[in-house]
Amino acid sequence: MNSNHKNLVKEIDLGSIDMSIALALQSILIKHPNVSFAGVTPPHPLFGKISIKIMSKDIVPEKCLFEAATTFKKELSSLYDDIVSSLSKEVKGT
Repeated sequence: MNSNHKNLVKEIDLGSIDMSIALALQSILIKHPNVSFAGVTPPHPLFGKISIKIMSKDIVPEKCLFEAATTFKKELSSLYDDIVSSLSKEVKGT
C-alpha cells in the first residue's frame, strides 16, 4: 500500500479537564478530514489528567486539536444562545 500522506501521531495532555469535554473534542476530531484516529485516555485515579491521542495526515496533530477546540467553542456558543432565547420566551410568557 503506497500512500503519499505523512502520518503524524501525538499524545497531548489535556490536563484535568472534565472527561465529557475530552470526549466532545474527540467526536469533533474524528470528523476532521485530516484525522485518521482520535482517542481519549481516561484519567489516572491518582493524577486525574486526561490525554488525547491524535493521528493526522499531513498536518500536525496540535493544529487539528486547535481547530476542533475552535469548532467546539462555536457549537457551545450556539447552544448557549439557543438556551437563552428559549428561556427568554418562557419568562416573557409568564
